[in-house]
Amino acid sequence: MIALRAGVVALSISLAHLVSAQAGAPGTGGAAQVAPQDVAQPSKNAHHSATGVASKILKTGSGRTRAKRNDCVMASYTIWKRDGSLLGSTGPSSQPRSVCLRTMFPGLAEAVLLMALGERRRIWIPANQTYVGEDDDKPAPLDLTVDFELLAIQKAPPIPPDLKAPPRSATKLESGVAFRYLQKGAGRVHPAVSNKMLLHFSGWTQKGDLIESTVMAGTPASFDLISAMRGWRDVLRLMVVKDKVRIWIPAALAFGDKPRRGQPKGDLIYDLELLAIE
Repeated sequence: MIALRAGVVALSISLAHLVSAQAGAPGTGGAAQVAPQDVAQPSKNAHHSATGVASKILKTGSGRTRAKRNDCVMASYTIWKRDGSLLGSTGPSSQPRSVCLRTMFPGLAEAVLLMALGERRRIWIPANQTYVGEDDDKPAPLDLTVDFELLAIQKAPPIPPDLKAPPRSATKLESGVAFRYLQKGAGRVHPAVSNKMLLHFSGWTQKGDLIESTVMAGTPASFDLISAMRGWRDVLRLMVVKDKVRIWIPAALAFGDKPRRGQPKGDLIYDLELLAIE
């Protein structure tokens, strides 16, 4: 996970994030969750995609709303290895859990993007679609079978249309940061080093991948200037309460091109709103 801020929806691709517990561990129900008869291979009526993912609908959903790649969902799921052993689950009581599409196995996310609300689907995921990442300790690839029920969709903030470069109307600072106002506040008080600030923000990579969002979490975050990202500081000093800006941050003022594990690399784009100065 990209644990950049406390209380923020932060997103990354992780095998362990979706697998809640090992088979037989307390809370998973162990052998009580019996594998389906077709756990080993897709049934004849399954639909096959170009990536090798197969799925069939177990319960029909309703409506036209579909999740998108940056969204999170409330879901119940059970994950088996192809030998029928339980790998992970939301539990025998099927308590729903929040999971973001970008934390899912790629093959699972592919299927969930097709699902309607209320739909339950069985998904057969080939090993090359169960993990994507650059971690040295990445898990061994496995063919998996997943029963997944989509209960609700938590929509992500819309992807900015100007990800690649700031528009000509943006203000460019000497540091290399560029920003433009999305909303103008009022007043003359700007944050000082001694102040705490209450902020709402969402951040994306240049590919449009959402990396973190207080807006999606529904809870603003508290910062001071010293603890804020380097690429934010010069802009925050210019802001007043209720200002909302879009900031284009060079990699050197974000996490760099070779960041620590779990942090995004490259140039980043943030929407930042100053809610209060404490």
